[in-house]
Amino acid sequence: MSNRLVTGFRRQWRKRFGVLPLRSALRALSEWFESPLGQLVACKEQEFIDDELRDLFGYHLLQLSVAQQLDLTQASRISHRFALYPQVTKQPLVTGLADYNQLPLPPNSIDLVLLHHVLDYSQQPHHVLREASRVLISQGHLIVIGFNPWSLFGLWRWLVRFFSRAPQWRHQSLRLGRVLDWLAVLDFEPVAVKHGFYCPPCHGPNITRYLQWMERWGKKLNLPGGGFYVIVARKDSSVMTPIKPQWQGYAGLRGWGVIKILGRATREKEPQAQYNVKK
Repeated sequence: MSNRLVTGFRRQWRKRFGVLPLRSALRALSEWFESPLGQLVACKEQEFIDDELRDLFGYHLLQLSVAQQLDLTQASRISHRFALYPQVTKQPLVTGLADYNQLPLPPNSIDLVLLHHVLDYSQQPHHVLREASRVLISQGHLIVIGFNPWSLFGLWRWLVRFFSRAPQWRHQSLRLGRVLDWLAVLDFEPVAVKHGFYCPPCHGPNITRYLQWMERWGKKLNLPGGGFYVIVARKDSSVMTPIKPQWQGYAGLRGWGVIKILGRATREKEPQAQYNVKK
């Protein structure tokens, strides 16, 4: 009886406060990033992303975001920059429709993947991360932007979701350490970890300007209490290439003269090796 009650409570909790399916939340998320608070968050994130993109190179850059109107890759020097999105959009950067859990790309084909809050609003964030790792080449880079639950922004989100059913407040609580553990399992090495947006999530521009001292000191000291974090990781897994042995340079044992080294086909005809013993 107690197990049924616990199961029922968990089901109702997920239904009320859990993460919504991404397709049903995309429109509301795009509209939120066009609001004053959403634009402020996106502007702060863009500053960090631009700083990292200037030092990353390659041939192909893939952006996966929950906001259809954002192009976060303009500061990159990579010529082929494109995005995939689960719904039809007029954004020129988006070149195709795709489910983030099953990307229509071959393995080891992308040099740089940018995940903009995709893990936060995915019901299976570890699957999305594994797909990004699959399409990324060895020594390629992954940029992850996520909301920090241990911040003023995370506290505000925890309080607001009790009074609002808006999808932007119903996202995963992914700690920085948890995401780094997932990356380590997938053979990623963190290159840089930064934090941003230390101000409370206020809509008033006057309050935001007054609290800019929090943003300056937090960014200067890179304090871990920012509203979002930016992770730059490098994929260190290597592709194993079989090497054919070179018997031409084989040096025989001292005191033994090797006449012939038997291969698989030779063993069937000559089951025993032949040696000349030096006396």
